[in-house]
Amino acid sequence: MKFIRRQIQQCAPLHCTKRLLVAVSGGPDSIVLLDALHREGFSVVIAHCNFHLRGEASNADAIFVRSLADKYQVAYCQADFDTEKVAEERKISIEMAARDLRYEWFEQMADEHNCDLIAVAHNADDVVETFFLNLTRGSGLQGLSGMAELRGRVVRPLLKVSRKQIMEYIAEFELQYRIDATNLETVYTRNKIRHDIVPQFEKLNPSFL
Repeated sequence: MKFIRRQIQQCAPLHCTKRLLVAVSGGPDSIVLLDALHREGFSVVIAHCNFHLRGEASNADAIFVRSLADKYQVAYCQADFDTEKVAEERKISIEMAARDLRYEWFEQMADEHNCDLIAVAHNADDVVETFFLNLTRGSGLQGLSGMAELRGRVVRPLLKVSRKQIMEYIAEFELQYRIDATNLETVYTRNKIRHDIVPQFEKLNPSFL
């Protein structure tokens, strides 16, 4: 899909990048980011986190992502975390523990593999969901300003790309991906925003995103 590849081309932080660590969960967003970066000729290293929160499904995700390293003929690194234990030790939610573990490890791997930047696949839908998430927490202006395209070494080239466009890219290039069933459970605040709240705004204004 030309629009997504154009977003990669127009992402200023990528212009001087020699090598990228790409966070790949196996879901559609990260699969599209990896594929688009590969098509644009970037040198990448795939980084996958197994948080061991979904039993065999988590292990199957890791096996799938590892296979992508062979498909694209790139380096691969994986971390295995006891996320629930870390959450208990740090007295934080499992979601926050997973986030902290992920980014701490990404920084280490970027150093180890001589990567200039860490590419993650946050998209336009994520920006909206994060806005509402921060709003419910009583965030100030900084929290309501959305995600930054570049923060530290973390770059987000797909921030202007919708989830719908990501699925269109998947269909066009017949890419395989994994689905995290917990993304459908509204017990998590972000999922409740995604499935219950955002659709109501889209009914009021179809171009809300």
